[in-house]
Amino acid sequence: MITWTRENFQALEEFVLSYSGIIMSRVAQKGVRERLARHIQSLGVASVEDYLLLLQSPKSATLRGELISLITVSESFFFRNPDQFRYVARHLLPALAANRQAMGLREIKVLSAGCSTGEEAYSLAAVCLWFQRRHPDVPIRVTGADINPVNITLAREGIYRSRSFRKASREIKHEFGFSFSRELPDGLAIEEELRRFVEFKTMNLKDLASLKCHAGSDIIMCRNVLIYFGDGLRNELMKVFHGLLNPEGMLFLGETESLAAVPPGFELVPCLGAYGYRKIRSTGHTP
Repeated sequence: MITWTRENFQALEEFVLSYSGIIMSRVAQKGVRERLARHIQSLGVASVEDYLLLLQSPKSATLRGELISLITVSESFFFRNPDQFRYVARHLLPALAANRQAMGLREIKVLSAGCSTGEEAYSLAAVCLWFQRRHPDVPIRVTGADINPVNITLAREGIYRSRSFRKASREIKHEFGFSFSRELPDGLAIEEELRRFVEFKTMNLKDLASLKCHAGSDIIMCRNVLIYFGDGLRNELMKVFHGLLNPEGMLFLGETESLAAVPPGFELVPCLGAYGYRKIRSTGHTP
């Protein structure tokens, strides 16, 4: 039987903060210890202390990802906050395509940061594919990234339960005439064309230096992730996202994530019934 003490739970909190930047007191606490205890027992580990030693092994990336999954809420469904996706399809992508061509660049790069099991990334890919079919001369690359390798495996498989497809999902699918999935007895499977449109990879947002590979992005979605971080990491991430985005590129956060002020270098943009942050183009003048 796994026994929790104030000391070993605090040690776990410190490990989670160090590894992922997540402050466990900001995570819903109900049932967390019970879920973790069952998980530790399923591994055949005798104590929390032994579990912590196991987590620190260089070969335990999957185990660390499972830990993050157990302590966070993976509430995700297709086209969550649908106005953001409507705005991307009907307003942002046309503007980005014109802007990129004016600069002699063609590819539009889209990043879903903290994509969980892939619903957000596939939603982005669906509107991008919808746009690309009307503008075949505009290449678009979509990347979905998450800290949990198990989530990435599930995203690549592209098989979802019915609860991942809700009223808002059905409404926007009907509005755009999407046909990106086939029905299963208890859910849906993403069609091969859309699966090929998205590259999934593991990514730890706490490792700021590793995010540089996403430089030159035009759209970044990082929704319902920053709520778990402290102000310091959140502010650093906003600076990094600003650096990754091309001029006129946009950052989208979750509905429940409000920043104390618009971050430097961004402007707040109404997106139909939602909001986004646009990177301000530098004028090149020195004050």
